[in-house]
Amino acid sequence: MKGVVDDLYGHVHRVADLAIAIGKEMSLDPANVKRLSLVGILHDVGKIHIDPAVLAKPGPLDDMERDHMRRHPEIGYAMIAQKFDRRVAEAILYHHERWDGFGYPFGLAGEKIPLLSRIVLVADAFDAITSNRAYQAALPVDYAINEIVVNSGTQFDPAVAEAFLALATRGDLPAKTAPTTKDVLAPT
Repeated sequence: MKGVVDDLYGHVHRVADLAIAIGKEMSLDPANVKRLSLVGILHDVGKIHIDPAVLAKPGPLDDMERDHMRRHPEIGYAMIAQKFDRRVAEAILYHHERWDGFGYPFGLAGEKIPLLSRIVLVADAFDAITSNRAYQAALPVDYAINEIVVNSGTQFDPAVAEAFLALATRGDLPAKTAPTTKDVLAPT
């Protein structure tokens, strides 16, 4: 369980850092950048009520486990809705909604998804791809960047993906410990 907690701690901080950078790149006002910081840190808070065996499962989740895991945005929303700004709570609730409407928990699409959620989705996906997980080893940063670009307009808001790509192109992504393709392919 300790590995899951350590990974979650690092994950939420990396997501917050990248979400803030994307928000600034998109010229969000300071209040929304501050909200992004909170959403990044709290987006997975609902996972504290998810079975640790599901969180740490090394292989694919079965249907029941996947349904259980997909409840974390709603659980997180319920946990903080009365304690934080409504926009922070809603961003947590919708952070797994996809631009094309195939996300969860409600299948919202496009601009019906709060902008803060759309930004955190990109940051969350980038970190998930480039970090070691129970079910997958970290993949190279350039692979993750390509995934964001390729899924712009389906999974990701094109404007958010464009801001992310601008950061990546300038080398302004927050510090990352994940390998690059060069590192993965380098002889040992």
